[in-house]
Amino acid sequence: MGAPLQGKRVVVTRAAEQAELFIKALESLGAEVLLLPAIAFGDPDDPAPLDRGISELDKFDWVIFTSANAVKFFVRRFSALNLRGDRASRLMLAPHVAAIGSATSDEAWSAGFIPQYEAEDPSGEGLARELAGQVARKRVLLPRSDQADARLPEALRNAGADVTEVIAYRNVAPSFDPKVLDAIREGAVDVITFFSPSAYRHLAAEIGVETLLRQSGKILLASIGPTTSNAIREDGLQVAIEAQAASAAALAKAIEDRFRERSRLEAASQ
Repeated sequence: MGAPLQGKRVVVTRAAEQAELFIKALESLGAEVLLLPAIAFGDPDDPAPLDRGISELDKFDWVIFTSANAVKFFVRRFSALNLRGDRASRLMLAPHVAAIGSATSDEAWSAGFIPQYEAEDPSGEGLARELAGQVARKRVLLPRSDQADARLPEALRNAGADVTEVIAYRNVAPSFDPKVLDAIREGAVDVITFFSPSAYRHLAAEIGVETLLRQSGKILLASIGPTTSNAIREDGLQVAIEAQAASAAALAKAIEDRFRERSRLEAASQ
């Protein structure tokens, strides 16, 4: 039996700087990868709230990171504030740190944080549920995207936490490659992968939900996890593949498993 994705075309909508390992995993399985970044990132329009959160970090009990980008932009701003010496060390180590997903946890470790908790359920609501007993009557700093929804902070507040939300970065739409867009319109790809609701929404706005619906018999939509899957389903589309963990490796494995199962069923029917 050949490589499970041999002859398959997989669209990767992740930002180019984050997609390298995922692309290598897909190519090792035989896939032809079409890179179509559906999201780009920028600094907050007003960094003052983030700056206050960073400068007062030692006053918080927890800092919760929901994405690797939240960590990256938080640390970038921390560096820009030029906090030095012992105070900087105390600020980086003072709070308990929680992360959603292994990629976020890994990024936090790389940045110098010591994550005390990684969510078993890779969703904001799951994290809030798991931490409910630990965040009650505690101060929580929540640096996140400008497009993040209210479910996580609401769940934390319902658990008794005092939550301070700050925008760490903005999601912005990139310029799309017209050749890859045409391939999707023509049904000439096999899978489109999404790592965030924003990536899905940007592509859907560019190409039209009706196009994705029309090609749903040919193109499988693959999602990194429940939050992204819910955004896709809200438009009436089916999520054919969902990662079992919030990581690129898990999504590549889920895609591999789907096509191995398809090959097995096709072979059994002959």
